Amino acid sequence: MRYGLTAALAASVALCPQTAEARDTSYQVSIGAIDLADALATLTAQTGISVATDGPIPRQRSAAVRGRMSAREALDRMLRGSDLRAVRAGELTYRIVRRKHLARTVSAPEPDDAVGPDIVITARKQSEALSKVAAPVAVYVPDDNGRPGVETGSRAVATGTEGLTLTNTTPGRDRLFIRGIADSPFNGFSQSTVSIQVDDGRTTYDAPDPGLRLVDIARVEVLKGPQGPLYGTGALGGVFRIVTNRPVLGVAIGEGSLGFSSVSAGGLGGDSEAMVNVPLVSDRIAARVVAYAAADGGWIDDASGKRNANRSLTYGGRAMLRIAPADGWTVDLTGLFQSVSARDSQYVDRDADDLTRSVPIREPRVGRVRMTQGTIAGPIGTLQLTAATSLTWQDQDDLFDATVSAAALGTTGPTTYRDLRAYRVFDQEVRLSSSSDARFSWVVGASYLAAVTRASGILSSATQPAAPFFELHRKVTEAALFADGSFDLSSRLRLATGVRVFRATTDDERTEDISQAVRSKSLPGVTPSASLSYQFAANRVVYLRVGTALRPGGIDQANLKTGRYDADQVTSIDLGTRLRLDGGRLSLDGGVFASSWHDIQSDYLEPTGLIATRNAGTAANIGGEISADWQPGSWRLKAGATWQRPRLTRGVDGSDLPTDRRLPVVPDVAARIYIRRDFSIGEWRVSPQIAANLTGASRLSFDAGLDRRIPGYVVGRAGVAADRDGLVIRLDVDNVLDGRADTFAFGNPFSIGSIRQYTPLRPRTFSVSLSKRF
Repeated sequence: MRYGLTAALAASVALCPQTAEARDTSYQVSIGAIDLADALATLTAQTGISVATDGPIPRQRSAAVRGRMSAREALDRMLRGSDLRAVRAGELTYRIVRRKHLARTVSAPEPDDAVGPDIVITARKQSEALSKVAAPVAVYVPDDNGRPGVETGSRAVATGTEGLTLTNTTPGRDRLFIRGIADSPFNGFSQSTVSIQVDDGRTTYDAPDPGLRLVDIARVEVLKGPQGPLYGTGALGGVFRIVTNRPVLGVAIGEGSLGFSSVSAGGLGGDSEAMVNVPLVSDRIAARVVAYAAADGGWIDDASGKRNANRSLTYGGRAMLRIAPADGWTVDLTGLFQSVSARDSQYVDRDADDLTRSVPIREPRVGRVRMTQGTIAGPIGTLQLTAATSLTWQDQDDLFDATVSAAALGTTGPTTYRDLRAYRVFDQEVRLSSSSDARFSWVVGASYLAAVTRASGILSSATQPAAPFFELHRKVTEAALFADGSFDLSSRLRLATGVRVFRATTDDERTEDISQAVRSKSLPGVTPSASLSYQFAANRVVYLRVGTALRPGGIDQANLKTGRYDADQVTSIDLGTRLRLDGGRLSLDGGVFASSWHDIQSDYLEPTGLIATRNAGTAANIGGEISADWQPGSWRLKAGATWQRPRLTRGVDGSDLPTDRRLPVVPDVAARIYIRRDFSIGEWRVSPQIAANLTGASRLSFDAGLDRRIPGYVVGRAGVAADRDGLVIRLDVDNVLDGRADTFAFGNPFSIGSIRQYTPLRPRTFSVSLSKRF
């Protein structure tokens, strides 16, 4: 029944009203004579276009614009009488340039299809041109030709982002790590080192990455390094922020896709996506609805004869409502849901080249995430007010074969352990920011976060009925005030500082095999940051940044002195540069970094196979990254590389470690390359492309007995897309060489101590898709 949803979603696209192509679409625009920066922000909200600038937006009033018109006409009216002009840089992208600049280049005017528009990001609580951000930031934008490939979640972002690493368990169970800040491969109960956000709401606290499919999104912004001042406790490694496409006022648009896939030595799969944007009240209210479903055919066989046992199903959607009650003001309401279910896990207990395993008990897994969010934003004079509230629920139900650990668990014979977890995160933030072009640009705010985690473990065997074995109830609250600002020391030199003052309170209750521990602790703290940037030419900046973040402690029953593990803290320093060359066709981003991590909180396996948390010592990491995006003519080349050395340097007692201990999962070396060419065949725009990712060797854990090597591997991809009037046909091949390398040497916590485990690459996968914009 659920698998039928795929076809149903595809069929629903036919209900979308067809309009003219985006290039000629008319919008209902209503913008008063307000500050130009606010007017541009309002226009993007009402039309869905993107507007980039070559420099700070000047402080001036925009001409009032009202009526039905194209985005280009609206921009021309807004900029009338100024020395600015809008230049088309893409189907839905415009760049604001100075007229005097155009006058100097009359002999070679900039064409409307100019390449290399700047990207405006908002992850740092203000609108900023990416080329001028004095911090390590990466932005992932979905492929212009439709789907980004076989992978459509966080893993798709990781293939194109330096320093971003994922484990490989089951969709909705992976852990994210940035810049080598990796504490454990196990999904325990310590706070995640990466803060995962959807728009202005935090989705996780101590839960794994929910694995949201990136359907109808604008971009993903990845802030690298500790982000304590703006994002609070837990953002030790950085921030992973998904920015969705908001409803567009005054226009009806839609998009849908249908795809099929086939895994070599595996099963058949399919997916579908649909989006509808509908105006409800002329230029004041619009709704946007997204729905999707995907069935993965699986590729792991059981020795008992069950083929493709790890088949999975993902389905979900998002409903959004945008209200524009007054000029410059917007109210956004969002509801999100996703379900991921797998019939079995995807590890094997033989060499990774073998896709068969001998685990006698199937290990199904189900995960669901729900989120509601409301955001109010608008101008107060020359300032911008934003108030955002979100509530996220994430539930997991995993079954493990615990037979190998039956004696330690007090049972005999075939044994199962059912791991039930319910996470809830409430996030509230109110902030006020200055105009983005001010000499002194700032943002101040207050936030409150409450995260509740409930977990229970149900143990059952042939000789023992199902009974509770483990219980955990934790509530964490954080109240904070934060501020971040930057100031021009000269025409080229800019100083930025940030600080967060907070109080985090943790109430822990853990019951494990009769024994119980209860702890409550309050932790006040301050996390600062500072940066210095020098803009030595237009769109060319070099910066030095220092950042910090920490996370509070919790219960550690193995610690007989305090019964707790302590808070840990990361401090990092970055020296980087961001350049735009060759008329904006070439973007270079690179730098070196060093980080120090004190009192690492690390999840570890107890003798029973359950997961607990303790302090593991001190770690350090040094490294460098470089990425390039070049668009010479009809070609596009993207490449990047990472080198780092994350190591545990001191034990928990402060003693030097005699051996080289790598931090878990993260490789020392990684690289990527992507090449695409665009050309026309008749009325079709054809885009063949190839890509490859190199992932270096890593280690599973720094714990004794589990310090197992995960070998490096290379994955190649190839594809071709053909686009005609919004109709896109795409063919992709993932894992072209059909490699079977081990990607993650873990799958079951109850047998990992006695049985080597491997998680092989998904075999070669062919996929074909058809999508249409309306």
